[in-house]
Amino acid sequence: MVDKIINGKTRTRRQFCSFYTESDPILTYMVNKLGVAESDVILEPCAGDGVFIEKIVATKKGGYKIDALDLNPVAVEGLKNKFQSEHITVRQADTLLDSTLDLFVNSNGYYTKIIGNPPYGAWQDYKKRDVLKKIYGGYVKETYTLFIKKCIDLLKKNGRLVFIVPDTFLALHLHKDTREKILKETKIEEILLIPSNFFPGVNFGYSNLCIITLEKNKDNQNNKTKILSILDKVDNLYELAKGNFTVADIFEEIEQEKIKNSVDSAFLLGGNTKIRKLINNTNIKLGNIANCVTGFYSGDNKQFLAVKNPETKGAKEYQVIDDDLIEFNFLKQEKLIDGLTNKKQYIPVLKGGNGRFIKSTEWFVKWSKQTVNFYHQDKKARFQNSQYYFQEGIGAPMVKSTHLHAFLLEKRLFDQSIVGIFPKDKKHLNYLLAFLNSDVCSRIMRVINHTANNSANYLKKLPIIEKENVAKEINVIMKEYFADKNEQKTLGKINTVFNELYKL
Repeated sequence: MVDKIINGKTRTRRQFCSFYTESDPILTYMVNKLGVAESDVILEPCAGDGVFIEKIVATKKGGYKIDALDLNPVAVEGLKNKFQSEHITVRQADTLLDSTLDLFVNSNGYYTKIIGNPPYGAWQDYKKRDVLKKIYGGYVKETYTLFIKKCIDLLKKNGRLVFIVPDTFLALHLHKDTREKILKETKIEEILLIPSNFFPGVNFGYSNLCIITLEKNKDNQNNKTKILSILDKVDNLYELAKGNFTVADIFEEIEQEKIKNSVDSAFLLGGNTKIRKLINNTNIKLGNIANCVTGFYSGDNKQFLAVKNPETKGAKEYQVIDDDLIEFNFLKQEKLIDGLTNKKQYIPVLKGGNGRFIKSTEWFVKWSKQTVNFYHQDKKARFQNSQYYFQEGIGAPMVKSTHLHAFLLEKRLFDQSIVGIFPKDKKHLNYLLAFLNSDVCSRIMRVINHTANNSANYLKKLPIIEKENVAKEINVIMKEYFADKNEQKTLGKINTVFNELYKL
C-alpha cells in the first residue's frame, strides 16, 4: 500500500510540534501490537487527527472505550466532528499537566491500553519548563519522554503501551531517567527501529524513529526484549504485525536485566554481544585517563569569527581578514587567557569538521582584551572549561560522520563543536590519537550512542585496552606519520594493531 503523503506539520510547530501519522503500515503494526479487547479502556494522549482511533474502530469490534485528548483546540474540534460515539470521549487537555489524569496516576492507573505519537521537539516556554521540572525532574525540553513517563503511570498493572517516538531515548545521557523508569516498571516486549523517512513529512537529521511496545509490570527480571529493525521497506511492517520476524533486517532478543545493568542503562544498539560486554565490563574507560570537555562559544560566531580564505567551507557570511590582524605567535603572549593586549585582534580557533591526526587552521576568533571581557559577561557566550584552552590535547568533532576523526589541537583554542580530550599522562597522547582514528573505535562509538551526537559524555565511555608492547608499536607508527604525513598508510597500520588488540 502506498503511504498517503501529507504536509507532516499540521499544527503550529513551535507550540505543538506533532507529526500526524498517515502511514498505513505503521498504523497497522501499532494497533496490532496494542491488542485491543472488548473490556479495554484506551487512551490516545495526543490524538491529533485521530488516525489511531480510526484504525482501532475499523479493525477491532467490541465494547472498548477510548479517551482522545489533545492540546490543540483546532484538532479537538476536528476529533469531535469525526467521532460522534458514546464509546469515544474527546476533550481538550494538556496530558502532561491535566488534573483528571493526575487522579488516575494517584489511584495506580486507569487505562488498560495507551497508543500514540507524542509530540517531540515542541517549544516549552521557560515558565512551563519550571513547572514540568518540578513534576517530572530530569530533562524537560524534549516532550516525548515526559509522555512516556506520564503514560506508564496512567497504565493499570499489565496494561500495554505502544508509542512511536524518536530513538534518542535509547542512548542519550539526558534520557537516562526515562530509560531507568521503563526498565524498572515495565516489561519491554518489542522495540522496532525504523528510518524517520518512513513517517510521511518527517526526516530527522539527528535520529531515527522507534516503535516501543511495553507492558506495565515490575516483575521483569526474566523478560527478553525483541529488538527489530526495518531499514528500507515500510510495507514489511504488515508482516511484522503478523509476527513474521523473518522480514526484519536485524532481529535479536536481549535480556532486559542486562540492559538495565549496562552503563547508564543504555540499550547499546547496533553491536554484538562482545562489544556490549566490552563497553560494560572494561575497567579503564577514556574518562579515566583523559579529561573530555566541551569548548568555547563566542555567543555570536558571525560577529566574532572570521576567515582568511573566503572559500572556506561554511564561511559565506563571515568576515574575511588579513594576516596583519592575526596573532599567529599567540602562545608567547602574556596572560593570553585574558585577551590580546597588542594591536592584533584575532587568534586561531578550531571548529568542527573532519580532520585526521592533524587539522589545518581555517578559522580565527576575535580575542582582544575587550572582547574576552565581553565573552565573560554575555549570556549567550560560553567561556567554559577555560583551563584547557591553549593546552596540548586531541580534538574530536561533536557531530558524527561515518568514522570518528580525531586530530591534535596543537594548543589552539577549540570551539563547542569539538570535544577536547586531554590525557592525564602525556604518554597516552599518541596512543589515544591513534585509537580515536581507528575503525575499532568508530564501531564501539556507534554502539555507545547511535545518534548523531559525539559529546564528551559518550566519548568518556570508550573502553581502553592498553598493553606496553602495543603502546610502543603505536608510538613508532605515529612517529612515522609525523615524518611522512601518509594518512592512509598510517590508518592501515593502526587498524591492524587495534583489530588484533580488541578482536571484535
